[in-house]
Amino acid sequence: MKITKKQWIVGGAVALVLAGGGTGIVVNNQAQAQAEKTAQEAKTAHDNLIKEAKKATEKAETFKAEADVKSAQDAIKKLDEKDKTSLISRVEKVRQNWDLVNKADKAVTNAEKVQNDANVKTAQTSIDKIKDNMAKSKKADLQKRLDKVKTAVKNNKDRAKAKAAEEAKSKANAEQQKAQAAQEQAQAQNDTQAQAADVNNAVAPQAEAPAASGGAVDYGQYAQAPAQNAPSYNAPAPSAPSTGGNAIAPTNPPAHNGGGNANPNVSIDDANNAINNANKAPGNEGVVNGGW
Repeated sequence: MKITKKQWIVGGAVALVLAGGGTGIVVNNQAQAQAEKTAQEAKTAHDNLIKEAKKATEKAETFKAEADVKSAQDAIKKLDEKDKTSLISRVEKVRQNWDLVNKADKAVTNAEKVQNDANVKTAQTSIDKIKDNMAKSKKADLQKRLDKVKTAVKNNKDRAKAKAAEEAKSKANAEQQKAQAAQEQAQAQNDTQAQAADVNNAVAPQAEAPAASGGAVDYGQYAQAPAQNAPSYNAPAPSAPSTGGNAIAPTNPPAHNGGGNANPNVSIDDANNAINNANKAPGNEGVVNGGW
């Protein structure tokens, strides 16, 4: 059978069609495989980012270094929005606890520098606000530091109290000694005044005796004293009766010796009586009382 020219043309066209269809199928398969490969690579990269973000978050939650919070936040930013939410919440919690710890640490440091009740109270309040278990060890460390400050404040108070008590005691002793010295001085002055009063009272009766008797000297208190100033006088014998009007002088005129021969045993009363008797004798009026 002889193939005509027309048949050759038709057969060639069919062969070309069949050859082109096979090539198209091959190209399509290759494109699909590449797309699948790219998608897988993208998924792998995404999964790796999630793993890195989770790992960074877990490290931050160990609460060992505040810098871990920043690392976790940077890792989370690379994720899709739908994958960020839970991780962001966890890291934010860590950050808040670090804020509490930092604030408490600052308060404790201030209390360590200036040790007083006010600073201790502020620091304790800050420590008490740390409640999460992840910050438990940090809280314990801060509490130990603050407890040392509390002990120091108490010791300072005790020393100040003891010093104040000692100063008060010393002051009281000084005041007591001062009061005792003043009392002793006053007592000495009183004793001196009392002794002077006793001496004055002993002299006063003698000085005031003449006035007490209305101007007349009371010689009773001097009865035992020697009458040195009493005049010595011997009473003359009675004269004979007058003859012819001529008086006869006493044979023994009284001798005036200024009391030098006075009998020390004669009292003032006796001397006065003798003088009175002599004045009363005839012819002797006024002789004794100033007659010589």
